[in-house]
Amino acid sequence: MTRLLIFPAAALILATADLSGPPQPRQDAASILQPYVRASEAELRRLDRGDVLTKTLDSPDGREVTSFGVIRVMCTADTFVERLRDIERFKASEYVLQIGRFTPQPSVADLAGLTLDHGDREAMRTCVPQDCGLRLPAQAMDRFRTGIPWGTPGEVEAAAVAMRQFLADEARTYLASGSTALPDYADQHGTTPRAQAFRQLLRPVDYKAESQPEMFRWLDEFPKGTLEGADSFLYWSREKFGLKPTISISHSVLLRRNGLVSFGSKQVFASHYFEASLGMALFVPVPDTPYGYVTYLNRSRVDTLRGFLAPIARIVAARRARDGLERMLTGVKGKLERP
Repeated sequence: MTRLLIFPAAALILATADLSGPPQPRQDAASILQPYVRASEAELRRLDRGDVLTKTLDSPDGREVTSFGVIRVMCTADTFVERLRDIERFKASEYVLQIGRFTPQPSVADLAGLTLDHGDREAMRTCVPQDCGLRLPAQAMDRFRTGIPWGTPGEVEAAAVAMRQFLADEARTYLASGSTALPDYADQHGTTPRAQAFRQLLRPVDYKAESQPEMFRWLDEFPKGTLEGADSFLYWSREKFGLKPTISISHSVLLRRNGLVSFGSKQVFASHYFEASLGMALFVPVPDTPYGYVTYLNRSRVDTLRGFLAPIARIVAARRARDGLERMLTGVKGKLERP
């Protein structure tokens, strides 16, 4: 989840630093970022000063929230890739309650650190199709409702074990057969099938920081297609988001080509709020300097953005996404630039 499910990606060309003072970019943001981002001259000047640029972009329908941000950082491509691969440390923050990376053959052991709060256990106990406080397929609802010894001293651990087993099954199914093999959510009427919901986020645009067709196609068709040079991994997390902690599975991919590194993250499962989510980032190098610009895009289809109050809810969600993105990018800068 991306929260927005984070996260971003990179590329950089190194140069020898001027030991008399901090190195300065030899080209301004306008000349570097023109093919990558939609921004005014004033916004690009702010980036040159070291400010964070965040904005909410137009979306094709009322259930999607799209946020975008850019920040200038100083690090190498190798450092960026190394720290992104260590996703547990890279995403560590007060908002990430628990996180872990799946092994190539996902198992319950990969989720040993996952716990549940009372609200999620109560939802597991009472869930039925079209009336469930968790985003779950119908088969999982039945398994949780009837297969856990509710009302006994062992229910807390039994519920956690059952959820770990469900998530491991989801991860194995996805790695073997992709999103189309995953059973659809049945928590309420009108939920878009998972594979279809993600596909709706993969629209082409003119700006490279918002559209990477080759990577999008690979994530959409996974595991059928190929993406030469891709390094991908699956991880789970439990994060603070809205009123309820959200458990998610994400499929992330790093791709290095022609001195650049791009990063994509696809939501495989989310227990609350999201039908689908896509995170995508680039590191745009500033030639002959140790600087680069990290761009980050998040597109999410939010299941709460429906009904009479949906327009107001969408405004609130967009504002929160933008505020959260600014904090996230500032945190990313600190993590990339630490010794």
